[in-house]
Amino acid sequence: MSEDEFKKFHTELGFAMKLLKHQSEDADEMIVQTGHKKISSETAYFLNAAMKLNLEFEEEAGGVDMCKAMEKRDQRQKITGAIDVLRLDGVSDEDIITKVTKLYNVTKEYVLALLAPKQA
Repeated sequence: MSEDEFKKFHTELGFAMKLLKHQSEDADEMIVQTGHKKISSETAYFLNAAMKLNLEFEEEAGGVDMCKAMEKRDQRQKITGAIDVLRLDGVSDEDIITKVTKLYNVTKEYVLALLAPKQA
């Protein structure tokens, strides 16, 4: 499909098809540029799975805010990286929880959920 043909769709289908066509490019930037910051939860879950965006969603009235989902994913990646570095430095899980909750202003439960896969 040409870029002009995507404009024929006046629903989220055109947006989803365009993202899928250009998925080798920066999907985050495309989402921001197209102005589709809030989309239906069904479309968000479909794109997340089909494009392996690894996003975390908070469903709100009117759908999912894709920009917030990208920010949450980016924060999770930063926190996971910090946890990995602290573990390499030999920091105990208890101290990691204390440091990460203060540094990133997240809950103990959130940090525990990120630690859990490493403890298995």
